[in-house]
Amino acid sequence: MKKENKETQLREKVEAARRRLEKQTFRIGKHSIPLTTMALYLCCLLCAIIIWVNVSESSEEKITREFSNISVVVENESALLKNGMAVFDIIDNTVNVTVNGSRNRVNALSEDDIVAYVDAGEIEGSGTVRLSVKVKGIERLDTAVNPLSVKLFVDEKEEIDVPVVINPTYSIVSDYSFDVTSNVQTIKVSGAKSVLDRVFAARVDADLGELKTGFSMTCGILLVDSEGKEVETGYITPEISSVLVDVDVFAEKTVPLTVSYKYGYIQPKNISVNISPSEITLRGDPAILDSIDSISLPEIDETTVTGDIFKAVTINLPLGVTDVSKTETFTEEIKLLRTEKQTILIPTDNITVKNPDGITYSFIDKEVEVEYIVASDSKSKVKMSNFALEIDLSDYDRDMDGKYKIPLNITVESGGYTLYPINVGQIDVNIRGTGVS
Repeated sequence: MKKENKETQLREKVEAARRRLEKQTFRIGKHSIPLTTMALYLCCLLCAIIIWVNVSESSEEKITREFSNISVVVENESALLKNGMAVFDIIDNTVNVTVNGSRNRVNALSEDDIVAYVDAGEIEGSGTVRLSVKVKGIERLDTAVNPLSVKLFVDEKEEIDVPVVINPTYSIVSDYSFDVTSNVQTIKVSGAKSVLDRVFAARVDADLGELKTGFSMTCGILLVDSEGKEVETGYITPEISSVLVDVDVFAEKTVPLTVSYKYGYIQPKNISVNISPSEITLRGDPAILDSIDSISLPEIDETTVTGDIFKAVTINLPLGVTDVSKTETFTEEIKLLRTEKQTILIPTDNITVKNPDGITYSFIDKEVEVEYIVASDSKSKVKMSNFALEIDLSDYDRDMDGKYKIPLNITVESGGYTLYPINVGQIDVNIRGTGVS
């Protein structure tokens, strides 16, 4: 009995809701339309549109259109890269795609809508492989591809270093020689391993012309095998395509080493200078070498030669000239022959004084002792008149006061025999400043 009451109450509630819904209206302008009627109308309209589209689609005229030379792309290459491999070439890189379907849809297509591709994940080994071509971008249309498959070249990806070898052609004067070098000795080449295995060197064919002087030029490189035959670079790539070639044209010439003297006091019969090695072979530009007949060692200051000397010396070569033997030092042995060391007292009154500012000065000593080297057979000829002594007060001024050691400059006039001062030093001079009473 309770169950029947509940069912009766439920039906009454549903009926009451239906009556309320029928009373609700949708107003358009002055007209009111029941909401249930409007909902039914919209549902029917939607169904009609769907039916119309389907009928139109199925009943529209079908056409076939061909798209030529669609480029084939490789997808899923990451599957190859995991194994150190890559696709280096699509040998047949275009296909024709035929599309069949409704006129509106087919005519709306462009070449950019069509993607022809192969799946690299299907590749199992290296070499030339053939993969089926797939098409996407034209769903719900019938397609046909011609050809159905394309060939690809697949190989391991590798990088190697190869030497740069210069192959020059030139003409040159018989007395000249030359060196030719490039700014790089090796280059990196990357690409397909099977092709890289054939590469032996990067050859530089340099046409140098007639060689007269040094110069630089840029030359292209050519990858070659061990027999010198060119290796096609379709599947390999060198890191650079050219190198800078430096050409050094030179001649060689052997010249003696010579010595010179700062003052010219020494006569050849009173000195022996032995240089080892005594000559040097020079390499350089022919025009420069033609003007060189000898190479001088650093000049000898006679005032420092008080006896036999043995020392190592270096030389400065003209710009653009090198020592073939690359000798770092030369030895110089100096021996005095038939000479003696003597002394002479010269009054300070005989000293010439350069005194442009008129400074008041006085010599502390009345005489100065001068040491000198003289040829033994000429020592009796030496007089005070052979020596000229001088001091220079140009760097002093009137306000200075006190005792100063001033350098003593000595020159000699030998009269045709070896005579020169040694141990040239300083002399004590009193300077009295003007401010001192």
